[in-house]
Amino acid sequence: MTSVPAQRRGSVCALAGAAMRKRVAQRYYEEVLTARRLNVLDALLAPGFIGHDPVGATIDRADYICGVHMVLIGFGRLVVRIEDQVAERDRVTTRWSATGTHTGIFAGIPATGRQVSMSGIDIHRVDGEQLVELWEQLELASLLAQIL
Repeated sequence: MTSVPAQRRGSVCALAGAAMRKRVAQRYYEEVLTARRLNVLDALLAPGFIGHDPVGATIDRADYICGVHMVLIGFGRLVVRIEDQVAERDRVTTRWSATGTHTGIFAGIPATGRQVSMSGIDIHRVDGEQLVELWEQLELASLLAQIL
C-alpha cells in the first residue's frame, strides 16, 4: 500500500474544505433565493451574522432576513444563477445573475409585472455550515430603473 505524501494530503483536504464552503454559499442562492425556503436561510445564517453593503453600512442577522423576505415578496419566480465561484481560506466569492418578475412591493414600488434582471458579486465568510459575514456588491440602481 502506497501512502500519499503529507503535502498531497493537505492539498486534498484544502480542496475538500473549499468545496464544502462553496456548497454552503450555493445553498443560499439555490435553496433560499430561487426555491424561496426562508427556513434554510434561518439555518444558514450564524447567530452573529453581519452584512456589509457597498457604502459601508452594516446589517445584522434579523434585518438581513427581513431584506431577503422583502426581495422574495417583490420578485416572484426569481431565478438566481451562479456564474463563477471561488473559495479561499474561509471566504467564498460568488458572481451571480438573477431574473424575476416584479410581482409585489419592492422598495416602496408597487408591482409592475415587469421582467427584471440583475447581477452582483458577494463575498461570504463561512464557518462550518453557516454564513457569518457578507460583503455585497449589486446593481440596485439598474434594478430600480427596470421597475420605475
